[in-house]
Amino acid sequence: MAFFKAKVLRQRKDGMYVVYIRVTQNRKSKYIRTSWVVDDKGLSRDKLDIIEPFVAEQTSRLITGYYNTLNRIDTQNWTVKEVVDYIQKGKNGVSFSLYARKHIEKMIARGQERTSRDYKWALYSLERFAGGNEVMFSQLTFSFLSRWIDSLSQTARSKNKYPINIRQIHKAAILEYNDEERGIQLITNPWPKITIPKEDTPNKRAISPNMLRKFFAVVPDFSRFTHPLQELGQDVALISFCMCGINSVDLFYAEKSQYHEGIFHYNRRKTRKARSDNAYFEIRVPQFILPTFEKYLSKDMDSPWLFDFQERLSTPDSFNANVNAGISQICKRVSPDFHASLYSFRHSWATIAQNGCGASLGDIDFALNHSTFKMARVYTTIDYSPAWELNEKVIDYIFFSNEDIEKSEDARTSFERMSKYNLIRGEAFICGNCVSVIEDSGFTNIEQVIKNLLASLPDDTPCPSKVQIKISNLDKKQTQLYQRVLQ
Repeated sequence: MAFFKAKVLRQRKDGMYVVYIRVTQNRKSKYIRTSWVVDDKGLSRDKLDIIEPFVAEQTSRLITGYYNTLNRIDTQNWTVKEVVDYIQKGKNGVSFSLYARKHIEKMIARGQERTSRDYKWALYSLERFAGGNEVMFSQLTFSFLSRWIDSLSQTARSKNKYPINIRQIHKAAILEYNDEERGIQLITNPWPKITIPKEDTPNKRAISPNMLRKFFAVVPDFSRFTHPLQELGQDVALISFCMCGINSVDLFYAEKSQYHEGIFHYNRRKTRKARSDNAYFEIRVPQFILPTFEKYLSKDMDSPWLFDFQERLSTPDSFNANVNAGISQICKRVSPDFHASLYSFRHSWATIAQNGCGASLGDIDFALNHSTFKMARVYTTIDYSPAWELNEKVIDYIFFSNEDIEKSEDARTSFERMSKYNLIRGEAFICGNCVSVIEDSGFTNIEQVIKNLLASLPDDTPCPSKVQIKISNLDKKQTQLYQRVLQ
C-alpha cells in the first residue's frame, strides 16, 4: 500500500519552499513536484507539516485523488516508480507524442539518424490528423488508427511505412509501461486488430545499358570551380556503380583506415545497427575507376576521412543532394526525358548483374550487402572475391560492349507487330493436348492468327472451352502464349 504526504525539501534563494507530494511504497520514496509554494509562516516549527490553509487543503484533495486512483487496482507488488507513473499519468494521461519523441532521440543516439526521420514524419502525420501537437495513448484506438491509416490510402509508401513506425513506438511503450504478470496495464494494444496496407510496388529505377553508356560518355561542362556539380555527380555515380552500387552515405563517412591494399572495407550504415555482422563488407576498387577514386581522396594529413567530400559539404544529405543535382544536369544533356538519381545506379547494377551477366539473386544480394543469410554470415569466414568478379563482369558489360539487355515494356507489342512475309506457327491446346496446328505466312497481327487457329479446331470441340494458344514467329524466333474462351 502506498502512502502520501505533502512535504517541502529545501528553501529557495527567495525564501520560499516548493511543495512536493512524497510517495512511499515498500519503504522506497519518490517525490512529485506540485505548483504550490509556501514560506516559513506556512510551515510548522519543525517544517515537517504544511499549515498554510489553502495549500494544505489542495494537497489533501490531491492525495485523496491519488488514493482513489490506486484503490481501483492491486498495487501491492508495484515499485514506487510504477506507482508514481500510474497516478501521474493514469490510463488516459500517458502522452504518446512525448514518448515518441524520446524514442526518436534514442534512435539518433544509436546512430540511426536517417531512419529516425521516417519516424518523425510518421509522428507529424499522426499529430496533424489528430488536430494538435500532442497525441495521448488513450486516443490510439482501433477506430482512430484505422481512420488515420485510411487517410494515407492515396500515398504510395506512407500508408505502409508510417503505421509500421508508429506501431514500433507503441510496442516499445507497452514493454516499458505494462507488466501483464502483475496486472499493470497503463497502455492498451489496438494493433492486433489493425490491417496495415502494403505499399505500392515502386517503379523500376534501373537505367538501361545504352542510357548508362550515354550518361558516362558525357564530358562535363568546363568550370573554374574544383569538381563542379556535373563532374561530382558523374564521378560519384561512376564510383558507386563500379563498387557494387555502394550508397553515398557510406562514401561520405568513409575513413582512411577503411581503405588499404586496394580494398575498401565498410559497414553499411543503413543496416549495421540491425545486423549481427554489423553489415560488414569488402569491395576491391577496380583498376578501371582508380583515377576517379583517387581524385577525391583527402589531401589533409590530419583528417580521418578517406575522401574530401566533408571539406566542401557538411552532411551526408547535402552531399547526396549535390550529387543528385549533378546527375540531373548530366541526364538533361543525354535526353530531356531522362531522369535518374544516385540510387538508380544501384538498381542498374543489380539488374545488369542478373539479366546481362547471369548472376543469381543470391549473388546479387551478397554483392549489394543485403542482410540475406544472416546466420551464415555469422558462422562463416566470408570470401568476398565472387562479388568482386561479378562487379568486374558488370563493368565489362557496360563499358566494353554495346549489348543491351533491356527488355522494353512493350516487348509483347513488338512481338505482335509482324510482317506478312514472316512464317508463323500457331498451336492450340485443350487440357494440355494439342488439338490444332497451323503454319503459314500472310498474317499481319496476332488476332488474325488466333482467329484462323480457332476456326481450325475439330468440329467435336466442346463449348465452352478454354483454349491455350502458342504462337511462334519462326523467322524472328519469338514465341508468345495466349488464352481464349471458345463459346
